[in-house]
Amino acid sequence: MSQLASSQSITTLTTVQSFTSTALIAVTSTFTSTVGIPQAVHYDLTPSDFNNKTGTFTLGYTELGTAPYYPQNSLCLMYDYFLLNATTAYQFKIHFDTQQNIPIHFLILDIGQFNQFNHMNCANQPFGYELRIIAPAADEVWIVPQSGEYVLLFLSRQFLGGYIHLTVQAYGQTIQTSTSAYTTTSILQVLSTQTTVSTLPEATTSSNYTALIAGAIIIAIVLLTAAMLSIRHRSKAR
Repeated sequence: MSQLASSQSITTLTTVQSFTSTALIAVTSTFTSTVGIPQAVHYDLTPSDFNNKTGTFTLGYTELGTAPYYPQNSLCLMYDYFLLNATTAYQFKIHFDTQQNIPIHFLILDIGQFNQFNHMNCANQPFGYELRIIAPAADEVWIVPQSGEYVLLFLSRQFLGGYIHLTVQAYGQTIQTSTSAYTTTSILQVLSTQTTVSTLPEATTSSNYTALIAGAIIIAIVLLTAAMLSIRHRSKAR
């Protein structure tokens, strides 16, 4: 029989691994710019005496007031208007002035608002509008809220002698999109721990019990043989 002595050893290994990640990021921006060259404006309807070259006209429509708001047959309203088919692709720069430097009402209406205006006696009730200015002269930039037919309305609640001068310029709007890209790099570190269990022989001790027994038997046989020889020798001597 043999006996084997052994032991176990534990080894812990810690490593740090780094991973590099590179990403491409695109940024898109959209903005609206106005083209610097004015476009020609075409009206669907103008006042009857509108001069397309000079932009001058007079108020061709009048209304007479009635009781109880106004004295009988008194002037309560002078007005005239332009019809313009406008789209959101354009913005309009509007200038007007009066010959006698008298404040005048300038309004921009859609068709529904203009119908409300037409059904009011001397416009003595509130009605909707997109833009309203009361001044003897003005410069205004109008951005079209929605494509459609609009009315440029001029009105005065008193007698307005002389002409009105109007210029309208349309500037095209373009939508520009720009895209820029940049790269970003990030480093990711991962901590890893590994444990290894190994079995290693430390010492080996061997006791050969079989050899001991065999030796003892041999010695016993030798001793027995010697004893028997001694007895025989004694017998012959007698």
